Amino acid sequence: MKFRIVVLLLAFITVVTGCANIEKEESKVTQKNVIQDGPELLPLGESAALIAGDNEVVNFPISGPNFTKDFNIPAHFGWVKVWVHNTSSETLRVRVTQSTITGTEKMFFEVAPGAQKAVNVTQPWATGTHWVAISTKNGGNMSGFLSVKLENTKEEPKKM
Repeated sequence: MKFRIVVLLLAFITVVTGCANIEKEESKVTQKNVIQDGPELLPLGESAALIAGDNEVVNFPISGPNFTKDFNIPAHFGWVKVWVHNTSSETLRVRVTQSTITGTEKMFFEVAPGAQKAVNVTQPWATGTHWVAISTKNGGNMSGFLSVKLENTKEEPKKM
């Protein structure tokens, strides 16, 4: 009888403390589900804002006469989408470079005043630091938002 109580007690402690090695496929932590599903999927001590901040830019405010923001592409997340919402009165010129602010240009596009534009890459990019530099032709004050989305597969355009 004492043996059964000890075994039940140990089983109860194992379940309550999470020491049981039960792993479900849908509970694995990946960059994609951490960013999309939130902090409940993160390992103890990490936050979604930290991971999203290191690897993705989400609605980052654009302001002033010049703007730069870096982001990191981790392994297997080379499919990049850059989105800019221009709330200023001047056309924004968006340039994305690899490694440094003056590095190899990977993307360039313009966004008209009051408009927004999203551009997907056609081939996956290399891992490491990349930079987004936004400016205007005349050096005027800018306002708007920047988002950079990283995927591990090519994002197909949605049909309307």
